[in-house]
Amino acid sequence: MTTQVHAEVEQRSLAGESSGDGPAASDPGQTNFTLTVESERILRITLRPGSQITAADGTSVRERFLTLTGGAGCAVLLQITGVKHVSRDAVRVFSEAITVTAFAILGSTSVDRVIAHGRRGLPLPQCPSRFFTDEQEALKWLRTASVSAGS
Repeated sequence: MTTQVHAEVEQRSLAGESSGDGPAASDPGQTNFTLTVESERILRITLRPGSQITAADGTSVRERFLTLTGGAGCAVLLQITGVKHVSRDAVRVFSEAITVTAFAILGSTSVDRVIAHGRRGLPLPQCPSRFFTDEQEALKWLRTASVSAGS
């Protein structure tokens, strides 16, 4: 069952996460991701364009996600536009996230699509997942998926 994230945190960057607060990226002062509350049942994870996402990044995202949701289920809009590379271990961390009720993967290029579908030989997410190039379509799908998961 999906529980609602409290309305007072809606559309607000998480304390300590507005800058991503993930492992240091190749450029000091930048991190590889940000987490923000998109709506009461949807969390947005934005991977920094040009970054190379590692298992450590995936683990940091998972820890922040669990802190925010208190371990309850939530849908995720995963924005990967412009990411250079996502390691197989990072894909595994994201795929094994049992508290994610649905993954909408948002990208805009053919490289983004390849990254989104690059799970070959890895476990499939334990929830519905889809690739989108349109943010509004992705959010609409996540809202529907969240309602279905919560029933």
